[in-house]
Amino acid sequence: MSTHPYRLDSLDAYSNILYVMEGQRPRLSYLASVASATDKFRPETCCVIGNHYSKSSEHEKAVMYFRRALTLDRSFLSAWTLMGHEYIELKNTQAAIESYRRAVDANRKDYRAWHGLGLGYELLDMHSYALYYYQRAAALQPWDPKMWMAVGSAFEKCGKTSNSIKAYKRALSASSYADGTVGLGASFASGQQDPLAGAVGGVYDAEILYQLALLYESAEDIEEAAAYMELCLAQEEGPDEEDLPPGAPPSSVPTGVGVTQTTSRARLWLARYCFARGEWQRATELANELCQDGVEVEEAKALIRDVRARLGNDGDGIENEHVA
Repeated sequence: MSTHPYRLDSLDAYSNILYVMEGQRPRLSYLASVASATDKFRPETCCVIGNHYSKSSEHEKAVMYFRRALTLDRSFLSAWTLMGHEYIELKNTQAAIESYRRAVDANRKDYRAWHGLGLGYELLDMHSYALYYYQRAAALQPWDPKMWMAVGSAFEKCGKTSNSIKAYKRALSASSYADGTVGLGASFASGQQDPLAGAVGGVYDAEILYQLALLYESAEDIEEAAAYMELCLAQEEGPDEEDLPPGAPPSSVPTGVGVTQTTSRARLWLARYCFARGEWQRATELANELCQDGVEVEEAKALIRDVRARLGNDGDGIENEHVA
């Protein structure tokens, strides 16, 4: 843009990048105004303006501009996919599916359109169809964790828990690879069975770990579920020096994600788990941490009261041991 201010070629791709980045809405608005002032009747301009309206949650206007782009150039393939996204936002599932089908008919390698088809059928509760399209998207973009998370979710809704677990583990490996932390705690990629072997903060996606734990819980493998909940909780803090590979540059070292809704849910699950196992001290510590974080405070306080009541009923000897 600085060297060729009137060039509009591929400007729609730049607008897509600004769209998905945080805090770039003003720059996207400026880009739309520049493109409109240069040439209103270019499909690239229409897509940039459509992205601008989509970012402003004006989805009807966004659809209008994506349609205008296709009127100007029927072979402008990205407009079909972008229009499908807008129809999803407008809850017009059938129109979204039709747009995505036009996109994949024109370009069989458009993984976003395949993923959109899966999402459309998922909204229609046709999970077997959604699974097929999600798998096509994952095959085209194997290192995108979102693709594998979608596959895992579809397997779960089809009642195939073991396949869902495998897909979520692929998502876990993909997220580590994408973050450049594949060398840190890569126990999942190497097929190790013990997830706590890679409990290094910030290496894995906490949401994926939490979903894996819930899947193991539904499969009645409570010990494995607890291990993944522990690993999810471990993502709050950064890694210790002894956990780092030798010679790792500072820029490659992951940092902890801090307290999030996902890690707080894992903390609450572990507090209940410890309570059920009679680990009163750990259950109390986890509940107190929830109170300090201001998450699930009422349930945490109720859990602390239950622990105190249980300790009081178990005799002075047990109470003194744990209170000390």
